Amino acid sequence: MKQAKFFFSALMLLIIAFSCQKSVETSAIQQQKSNFSIPDIANTSWPTGQKLCSSPYQISLMVREQLPDGTWLWVWGIKNPNPGDGSNGTVRDLGHWNIQLPECIKLSNIKAAKMAYQGQLYTYFTPVIESDKTYAACDKDVTNGRKLLKFNLGTIGSQVTLYGLILDKEYPIDQNGVAYYFAACSEMGTGTTCFPGIGCPEPCVEGCSFSQGYYFSKPNYTWQGNVTIGGYEYTQAEGKAIWKSSNSGGISDAKKAFLQVAAIKLSGSSVGKCASVWNDINTAENWLKTLPKLTADNVKNYNNKSVGEAAGKIGSWIDAHHCGE
Repeated sequence: MKQAKFFFSALMLLIIAFSCQKSVETSAIQQQKSNFSIPDIANTSWPTGQKLCSSPYQISLMVREQLPDGTWLWVWGIKNPNPGDGSNGTVRDLGHWNIQLPECIKLSNIKAAKMAYQGQLYTYFTPVIESDKTYAACDKDVTNGRKLLKFNLGTIGSQVTLYGLILDKEYPIDQNGVAYYFAACSEMGTGTTCFPGIGCPEPCVEGCSFSQGYYFSKPNYTWQGNVTIGGYEYTQAEGKAIWKSSNSGGISDAKKAFLQVAAIKLSGSSVGKCASVWNDINTAENWLKTLPKLTADNVKNYNNKSVGEAAGKIGSWIDAHHCGE
């Protein structure tokens, strides 16, 4: 009898311990969900002016914004413009839909997922990337076995349904995102359409630049326009005057910075937006903003060691990424 009581007590302790652990896990999940809550957009009006693809359903990007924690909220809305039983041009209620994610998006990039009929409470769900067997069951696998993220909520009449994802960082909009819809196993009940989906950032391109000599000493060359450096606008005549100014006693850091920054800026879009040279450009310009507008007379008066080093790095970048003639 004592042995039976011992085993019973031990079993109860195990049950209590398991319950406590489960409670802790549940609390952790609830805390994570509260950290990634999707704002209430029940009163958000249907967007206008968006590209609508040929589809029985209208899909619009309702919200795309950065949240306080640095993540990004995306919310799509779907509505049925002509609800009915599928006859006489009407469209059945949507059963569910899938989005094809780009290569740059993995499950680890999705921090939360929610969906709801507009005006009702959102329901969290765990996103999964897999093939949707519903289509295959209809002997019509329009997805061709592709890995998709499924929103397992449809539409009711003409009411808007909302679908939200919170992503780890900013991603561009791909107006030709691919979506697959399902309403019924019929010719008009399944299909594919485009929608304003998630895109991948363009790869960083360094680009190229012409050298300062190209813009300041090339015979008969005319700038395409003035250049703004350190907050001041310079004409070609003003720039050439600085180029030709005396180097007696050594070239000042202000002159070095001005000429190198001018070469980059005059090269325009040839220099990549994410090129590494922009860090040194910013260093030089932030200092030049603290000075009066440079002229052939005053450019020799200003020196700053760190800016001089930044100008040297800009020159090295141009040498390594020269556009050529």
